[in-house]
Amino acid sequence: MADEIVKKCSCCQMSMTAKQIVDDPAVEPIGTAFLPDGGLGRHYYYFRHEVAGCGTSIMVDVESFKQFITEPLPGKVLRLGPSCEGRCVNIQDLTECQQECHFAPFRRFLLKMLAEKEPRIQRVSAP
Repeated sequence: MADEIVKKCSCCQMSMTAKQIVDDPAVEPIGTAFLPDGGLGRHYYYFRHEVAGCGTSIMVDVESFKQFITEPLPGKVLRLGPSCEGRCVNIQDLTECQQECHFAPFRRFLLKMLAEKEPRIQRVSAP
């Protein structure tokens, strides 16, 4: 699964595994958003692909990153119910969610990626 392609950039056509997305400083995390679809809904990570000649935004289902989640994944999906804080529907909301929801550990992993990539992003972007 670690070498399974999870995304092909629509602009530059680069194929990426989840590990490459996590490790590559040119793939910058933007946020996460939950999109209800009548069923359980889908939850996506959004990234900016900052390579020469590209710069597009990409989205990848958070489930593609399950291998990196080190905490238990709750089975329950709160889906904007009464106990849901609604953080996952706003891509710009980068605060941690403390709810017992299946997607909360994925949100915490996004925040970890942001923290770990920021110093690398600054080094890559520096003149």
